[in-house]
Amino acid sequence: MAFVSATIYKKAIALGQEEGLSIDFTDSVDPDLKKDAHIPMELLLEVYERAEQELVPGFGLRQGKQLNSNDYGTLGLSWKTCLKATDVLRNVKRYMVLVTNDGSITIEEGSARIKLILNREVYRPGIKTANEATFVMLIGVLREVSGKPIKPLQVCFKHKNVGKVSFSEYFDCPIVFEASQNALTFRSGDLDVSTIKADSFIHQFLVERMEEEKSKLKIEGDILMKKIDNLLNQSISSGIPSIEQVSEFLNMSARTLKRRLSERNLTFRKLIQKKQKETALNLLSNSNQSVGEIAFLTGFSEQSAFNRAFKRWTGTSPTAYRKSP
Repeated sequence: MAFVSATIYKKAIALGQEEGLSIDFTDSVDPDLKKDAHIPMELLLEVYERAEQELVPGFGLRQGKQLNSNDYGTLGLSWKTCLKATDVLRNVKRYMVLVTNDGSITIEEGSARIKLILNREVYRPGIKTANEATFVMLIGVLREVSGKPIKPLQVCFKHKNVGKVSFSEYFDCPIVFEASQNALTFRSGDLDVSTIKADSFIHQFLVERMEEEKSKLKIEGDILMKKIDNLLNQSISSGIPSIEQVSEFLNMSARTLKRRLSERNLTFRKLIQKKQKETALNLLSNSNQSVGEIAFLTGFSEQSAFNRAFKRWTGTSPTAYRKSP
């Protein structure tokens, strides 16, 4: 499931209510959640979408302006103690997953330019607001930790500027909408400045902490894959389950499951085929069941379809595979 920091969600709620947002979302989440807790990304996107519907345009700009390093836990502390402003971007790339696993960061570094690319598709309207808030927040953090009026050379968004919001005054540079990527471009020299509280010892300590937090999140992701694997082991002999059935079992939407698999360079179809192949190889090697029975137990209604799929997977037939040493 895509998640996001509870702190960002609560600040969006507070801002929305201050501006007159008509629905109270706080019932969805425990108000006493710790700063480093996470909530489903869908809840934040729901707030953003309702804000864009009910409030004046530019909620992403206003949300981004109110976010600062204190809202980002250990990652935020690392920004403050980075030696250079450039290191802020590098830490965002490496540890964005501590804040949200919805998307990723790519950095292109050259002698004259540095470009940060936010890889997050607009799969629903709230993502536009999230992307805008992210870039506004990043510029604010760079200015906060460096004490310098850092500004990008150019800001690009893949989405349209639906509300005709003016970002130029804040970014103080050209803004491009409907671009090929979401990107912030800087002069390399503008980011080659020390942070106000630069401290290599404390920063290294925080990096170690972030690595621990990142490992914990990876373990949680591995648990999800194990749950899916166990479900397929139990169900595939009775027929291939649909993505809707699997996502319902995991208590998430099919769209969320697709994104979680995409983070691992998987599709639901590839996952099913992988399980079918593993099951078929195991049964052919370790059972006396006929090829027809194995076809049924791997989710195929006809042996001929199983034979074609098996040859596509292995380059040989089920019978030949079984006879091989």
